[in-house]
Amino acid sequence: MTIKKLAALAFILTVAVAGQAAAHPPTNMRLSWDGAGHTLSVAADHRVKNGAKHYVMSMSVSGPSGQLVSERYDSQENNEEFADKVELSGVKPGDKLTVELVCNIMGTATKEITIK
Repeated sequence: MTIKKLAALAFILTVAVAGQAAAHPPTNMRLSWDGAGHTLSVAADHRVKNGAKHYVMSMSVSGPSGQLVSERYDSQENNEEFADKVELSGVKPGDKLTVELVCNIMGTATKEITIK
């Protein structure tokens, strides 16, 4: 392998690793249930420089009967955090809901809430 090819390969690997090092999953997920409006609020820290290139790309909510919601996103409006609300019918006290957030570059966060 020539020196030029080795240098090109080293450059490509450095860029790939640096890009992944900057990527990170959502953290500190916060879930709250509004029983009167049957609404689940989801927020998580996900600091990004450019919400059009690095963002939470999906949110899924599962309950006792399986998947209740699957949302897809193509950007993140707030460069500090992800936030959304979803209306869920048929949820009752004692149900456990699991929320999963997926970063479009790398990482997943999951958290559970028990409905009161």
